[in-house]
Amino acid sequence: MTVPSAAVGRGLQRLHPRPSAPALRLTALDGETYDLSAQRGRVVVVNFWSVYCRACKAEMPALDALARQHPEVAVWGVAAGDSPETVATFAETVAVGFPLLPDPRMHAASAWSVPVLPVTDVIDPQGRIALRMIGEAHWDQPPLRDQVLALVAG
Repeated sequence: MTVPSAAVGRGLQRLHPRPSAPALRLTALDGETYDLSAQRGRVVVVNFWSVYCRACKAEMPALDALARQHPEVAVWGVAAGDSPETVATFAETVAVGFPLLPDPRMHAASAWSVPVLPVTDVIDPQGRIALRMIGEAHWDQPPLRDQVLALVAG
């Protein structure tokens, strides 16, 4: 995926036309494999974050609230550059109901053209990137939550 140059700034980007999401297949801390291609027909929020990113950690409660309040939306946390051990240690200090997926060599972050952290891409049911948020956001509050849920409704 090529990110438009305007997307390097912070804030919400609505992508038109919607590009196909790159492949994403990572293993969670519990050993379960998460494969984006298996999520066709579902909205998936893919959050790129790091244990060392203050803004990333600050938005986790909002992402967790979105995941808990709206189980029809899958939320995945891709830990860009963090080892499984580092993510596991972090996971002991926070309770989130969505999978934390280590990406230690940043293969996923690179394939998804992640310029900074945090970056969150919202994938529509057809497997296309509908929204990209660069920076911290309140995912559990309007208007952002409503835009995610509108993708669920079709």
